[in-house]
Amino acid sequence: MKSWVNRVFWAVCRFLLSFRYRVKVSGTEALKELKGATLVLPNHPAYIDPPLVSSHIRLHKRLRPMVFAGTARIAWMRPLMAMVDAFEVPDLSAHSRDAQAKTREMIDAVVARLAAGDCMLIYPSGRLQRGNQEVVGAARAVHDIISRSPDVNIVLLRTRGVWGSMYSCAEAGNPPNLGTCARKSLGWVLASLFFFLPRRQVTMQVEVIDRARLPLDSREQFNAFLESWYNADGGQEPKFVRYHHLFGPSQGNYGKVLTHVDYDLEKIKPKTIGLVNELIQSHLGRQIPAEQMLADTTLEQIGLDSLDRMDLALKIEQQFGFRSNIVSPTLGGLWALADGQLSQAGTEKLLAPKAWWKPKHNRDAPAILGETVGQAFVERALKQLGDVAVADAISGVLSYRRLLVGAELMSRRLKKFDEKHIGIMLPASVAADLVFFAIQLAGKVPVMMNWTTGPTNLAHGVKVTGVKHILTSKKLVDRLGIEVDGADYIFLEDMKASIKKPEALLTLTKSYLRPNSFRRELPPSSPDDTAVFLFTSGSESMPKTVPLSHRNLLVNTDAGLDVLQSDSQDRLLGFLPPFHSFGMTGNLLLPHLSGIPSVRYADPTDAPALVRTIAAYQPTMLFTTPTFLSYIMSACKGDELHSLRKLITGAEKCSEAIFSECKRLAPNAIILEGYGITECSPVVAANHINGPRMGSVGRPVKHVEVCIVDIDSEQPLPQGETGMLLVAGPSIFSGYYETDGPSPFVEVAGKTWYKTGDLVAQDDEGFLHFKGRLKRFLKAGGEMISLPALEEPFNRAYPPNENGPQVAVEGVETDDGRHIVLFTTQDISLQKASSLLLEAGLRGVMRLDEVRRVESIAVLGTGKTDYKILRMQVLETVSN
Repeated sequence: MKSWVNRVFWAVCRFLLSFRYRVKVSGTEALKELKGATLVLPNHPAYIDPPLVSSHIRLHKRLRPMVFAGTARIAWMRPLMAMVDAFEVPDLSAHSRDAQAKTREMIDAVVARLAAGDCMLIYPSGRLQRGNQEVVGAARAVHDIISRSPDVNIVLLRTRGVWGSMYSCAEAGNPPNLGTCARKSLGWVLASLFFFLPRRQVTMQVEVIDRARLPLDSREQFNAFLESWYNADGGQEPKFVRYHHLFGPSQGNYGKVLTHVDYDLEKIKPKTIGLVNELIQSHLGRQIPAEQMLADTTLEQIGLDSLDRMDLALKIEQQFGFRSNIVSPTLGGLWALADGQLSQAGTEKLLAPKAWWKPKHNRDAPAILGETVGQAFVERALKQLGDVAVADAISGVLSYRRLLVGAELMSRRLKKFDEKHIGIMLPASVAADLVFFAIQLAGKVPVMMNWTTGPTNLAHGVKVTGVKHILTSKKLVDRLGIEVDGADYIFLEDMKASIKKPEALLTLTKSYLRPNSFRRELPPSSPDDTAVFLFTSGSESMPKTVPLSHRNLLVNTDAGLDVLQSDSQDRLLGFLPPFHSFGMTGNLLLPHLSGIPSVRYADPTDAPALVRTIAAYQPTMLFTTPTFLSYIMSACKGDELHSLRKLITGAEKCSEAIFSECKRLAPNAIILEGYGITECSPVVAANHINGPRMGSVGRPVKHVEVCIVDIDSEQPLPQGETGMLLVAGPSIFSGYYETDGPSPFVEVAGKTWYKTGDLVAQDDEGFLHFKGRLKRFLKAGGEMISLPALEEPFNRAYPPNENGPQVAVEGVETDDGRHIVLFTTQDISLQKASSLLLEAGLRGVMRLDEVRRVESIAVLGTGKTDYKILRMQVLETVSN
């Protein structure tokens, strides 16, 4: 029955196509003798040639075409794909380990079908023809399939006459939109009354190839053989045929060049190019000839097929830390990817959805309305059910009603988990926010998994907290390629699919008819219960597990509102990941619990897309680190940042260069530097919007007490002197979770204080001035040497840019004294470095022992310099 339907379908197609195409086929006599599995391999000049080939080539069994997934899954194409029994080919236009695996599975499946005697139609190039000749390049699929199918019949087919049609790449330089082409075609057919369409002459040359003629020893030789056969007549110039004898264009507009990616070659550093080239050569197992070391050299020309290209792109993403959804076809594109120039969202202008601009019903000043995170969320949602809560590119704009209903639906599933602690591994997103609050409504505790620390640290976190399940997305796991020992992934895509429409509709109805039921159903919880588990950054040691209570978080969030003096007109852009303590309190809790609309973007390194997001959604506030802020400033081209009013920075010192750029690019904004630690929820001090002091990290925030003590005696110091900072207050955690290490607390003057391990000084007006980490101080000759103080002059001269930090100072104490190294990505001699220190007034013990040129300086997922790695490198030098 299926075979009969297939034949009738192609007969109808052939009849309909005949109104436009006059097809002449030669060489079909040899097809009549074929028996068994057969592989038909045409060239691919246009989207229209698959139906032309399938409707004009008859074999002893029906011919199954292989169709690109992006085409096969178009809604109006699906019934057609079912009728022709199409075999789907995965999309390799975006980086994905899943697509790689599916491609290999596809090759295995085709080999199996051929072994079963099927007839398959496959395009060896794997894509539409881009020029006047067919290029197979480094494509591997057909070579692999034929090499593994010794008994298959091989039929080559060369189509001429459709290159230059609207279905080809001849005019635009890139694949046309299939739906648009179909609509235009239908219009011209109707306008010409079917029978009066100008005809396009098409020829097909068929040849059954003896397997012995195929050079199967290598993929390169095999693909070259196919190219020589397809282009035996020299290829074909694009041919234009009118769509109507009287109306429409009378000639084609050919010759446009496709620009696959947009990047600035001059901005890419030679060291980046060299590193990428080394990576490619390592992958190839051979050197790339000098004449091919050009930006426009295609990756096919150097022997990389689609799977190779994707694999390399993923390796570059991991090594250089930048991500893109584009699989570049050229060498220059890979250089640009490593340089961070290929953003994920493209270069098109973004527009915020209309719902984002919906006026707020609640005009009250932002405030926290509960004693626990779950209670504060529910109270805020019920107060502003119709107001905008959050938005991102995937979920769109969610009101508080939709956010509350979504969290409630998901919480019902989470309540069924036996364990108390549930992991979350998601970037800044609506999904992350929804999952966080769902766990709160389920009476569980979220454990924020920091994937940037690697699988070993993730497994450590899982073991310490007893996590059995981690909520994440298939897309993220596919991209990261990380498995976490000891825990299973629960994919949000699967959880969402388990929510049926009747249940969702009933819960939505409840929000209208019985909103108070959300209050009554809140799980019992105390303000001092653990609300979330975070992990220390690991910049100094193995990450520790930090339990923060509801009281810790809400007190600190309230203090943040006091610093910012937010009002009902504020909107926030959140892009720091929720595993970052600054991202947790500033980006997630503060806006949702106080009623400030927020928009999310998942990748903090994707500066061009962040700039476009700011321009589209017009946020007034953002929480960031100076490193990420510098990325944004570097990507800004005009007035995209003019909506910003409050830029809250922390985690590292903000350089004078960033302040200067901010005045130029975001003239309405003020940078408010602060200081915080994960253990303190995290904000300890911040510059108040009504009285900031540049160069300081501000005054202690509400409810935080500070005490500055001598490093050795731990006794309070006079005002103005530098010492170790101790803090106390309701936002300070109660101690590390499940650890046998020394207590982080100390008793001073009859009071318990948290020992920060940071050195500060407090001026006579109460402003704190950060002096560095205690562990980043060395003692030599009885003198304290501040590594941050040594680093400061170099940071001023070589501030972080879009590639990350350009300088970092690290050192160790040795039997002979000390060894201090300036790590730099620039050409700085020891003499030049010493002169910079002298100009900054640093002399005597405040000097360097070595300047080490590096390709890049190690950073953590938060963007901070990874001093732990640098210290290990110094220790290796000293021990050798």
